[in-house]
Amino acid sequence: MKIKNDKLVIQITCLIVAIVLWMTVMLVTNQTLEQSYPNVSITIRNLSALENSNLVMMNPDKENITVTVKATGLTEQLNSISSRDFTAYIDVLGFKEGVTNAKVEVVGPSGVDIVGVYPQQIACNIEGVISKVMDVTVQFDGMHANNYYRAQTMFSPSSVKITGPRSVVNSADKAVATINIEGAVDDVIKTVPVRIYDDTDTEIFLSAPIGNVKVTVPIYPTKYVALEPSVVGVPEEGYELVDVTVKPERVRIAAEQDVLDTIKVLNLEELDITGAYNNILSVRSILDAEGLILLDMASKPVVNAIVEKIIEREFTFSYDDIQFINKKENSDVILEERDEEITVTVRGTSTLVNELEKSDLILTSDLSDTVTGVNTVNLQCVSEFSFKEIILSTETVTLEIVEGSLRPQKEE
Repeated sequence: MKIKNDKLVIQITCLIVAIVLWMTVMLVTNQTLEQSYPNVSITIRNLSALENSNLVMMNPDKENITVTVKATGLTEQLNSISSRDFTAYIDVLGFKEGVTNAKVEVVGPSGVDIVGVYPQQIACNIEGVISKVMDVTVQFDGMHANNYYRAQTMFSPSSVKITGPRSVVNSADKAVATINIEGAVDDVIKTVPVRIYDDTDTEIFLSAPIGNVKVTVPIYPTKYVALEPSVVGVPEEGYELVDVTVKPERVRIAAEQDVLDTIKVLNLEELDITGAYNNILSVRSILDAEGLILLDMASKPVVNAIVEKIIEREFTFSYDDIQFINKKENSDVILEERDEEITVTVRGTSTLVNELEKSDLILTSDLSDTVTGVNTVNLQCVSEFSFKEIILSTETVTLEIVEGSLRPQKEE
């Protein structure tokens, strides 16, 4: 009986020793530790409720917000988990416009205690969603064909409504619709998207659709046509209209091809020079320009009516200056009044008469109707210039036509 009791005591003692040894090993190898788990992703709760209140969270990294979690637990358990085993979140329910700090909540695996979260709060930038209407501006990509003109562009709608966060919408500077007209020789009609840019020409992307516009770009052929001045009335007595000029002399026009083909010249509004005694410089409108586009004209055409005084000037010639035309062969002309002078009086506009040289006037006499013997023929003064009047001191000249064989012999 005593031996049996001793065995029992020994067995109990061994069991106690084994338990003590096991507990000692466990305490040494699986003690409680503290460990950090970085890059724990944060989810945002009630974000849709925020958006339903016309609010939006503007944090640029809201899809990738992370925190570092510090946890305590047994060594074996801590070594068997990772950052993905923690759930972290913030709740934006009830947030208003502005910056609000949201507390980070973390849930870890069972048996693990959360002792720290870094950062503990996330600054949430909340903005209201607003809208505004912007006028559309059309820009052109490329260049139409040479000798064509791009007329006034039409587009519809002329404005678009943009919607987005307050700061983004307020930064919008222009709404642009771009249309390609490279090499165009006819109207270009396209529906194109509208893009939004800030004041640095950086495109702004909005989640709400902006819409498209239908753009019509008229492309017309062009050509140059002369401007035709019109003068009415007469100057003061003793004065004469010398010339009429217009600046510019021609103008480039654009129109539909069938209209353009009918235009040869463009008439100007009449200029009345009644009673004028000097030049008249006047702006005149182009008539019958309906349906035409006048190009490259900084101002209206200017008509210059040049009016000059009529003056007289005398030139003296001798009979030897007369040029005989249509003289018969083998005949000579003998002038009876060779020593007298012939006075030519020229009446004309001042510039022409003052610049006139004697060599510009030619005395001529036509001998086609003369016969052998004494003849009286008409005397004329001709010039390449046009004068008001040319007066000769004598309009006829008496001369003798002699045959070559009857010429007087020189005395030896």
